[in-house]
Amino acid sequence: MDKKKIILIIIVAICAVYLAWYYINAHIQSQRAGELADMRKKKLEQLDKNRDDVLKIDSEHYVVKKEDVVLEKYKNLYLKNKNLIGWLKIDDTNIDYPVMKSIHGNGEFYLNHDYNGNDDNNGTLFMDDKCDPLGPSDNLIIYGHNMKSGQMFGGLDNYKSESYYQSHKYVKFDTIYSEGIYEVIFAFQSRVYSEADITFKYYQFIEPNSKEEFDSGIEAMRELSLYDTDAKVEYSDQLITLSTCDYDESNGRFVVVCKRVDRK
Repeated sequence: MDKKKIILIIIVAICAVYLAWYYINAHIQSQRAGELADMRKKKLEQLDKNRDDVLKIDSEHYVVKKEDVVLEKYKNLYLKNKNLIGWLKIDDTNIDYPVMKSIHGNGEFYLNHDYNGNDDNNGTLFMDDKCDPLGPSDNLIIYGHNMKSGQMFGGLDNYKSESYYQSHKYVKFDTIYSEGIYEVIFAFQSRVYSEADITFKYYQFIEPNSKEEFDSGIEAMRELSLYDTDAKVEYSDQLITLSTCDYDESNGRFVVVCKRVDRK
């Protein structure tokens, strides 16, 4: 057998091993996500006599109000990892995951760690470190990897299609203290800019200082949006922004913005 055939066989073997590893890993991730979802359905277990103390909110990091109590369905998960800040679900998609926020240390820790804190290139969904989910910030930004397996935000760029938006208009996002339903209002492509670039940077649109600044940000996103949702947005509206990588350009991002519609 000549060298070319040997090299070809080796390349094919390496590719086969990689693909097998890739799909096995994707399956494991899917199973783990399912296990976490199942934990929400179980009643809170009596872990120890200090359970109520464990469930106290971190008042050093957040301004805690009397009504800020962890919802029953998230107590098991919160006891397992107090970096849990919420849960994001879009019906009829793979997006059904916990949202993390590292309140002590690296704000991007969950970029390459799973819910349990183990090394994982898939990461898990996490909230921008500058956002305050209890305040709450006017806009809560949630990041996730655009995985080819469809895990995490791998399916988010389906919102590039207006027809997909029409059949997936609503997003369920709970903090661990409050349930919420949001409506998609913008979907657009952007990128991470340098500090010197003078342009609208969606990832800095968290706490507008005034109605004028808020309205300016909304109009900037409306102009970027790939289609018109005819959304009416007011200064009092609570927003969430879902952000993932977009491979159409260097440092590209694909962004879906939603406003809360279950209450005023």
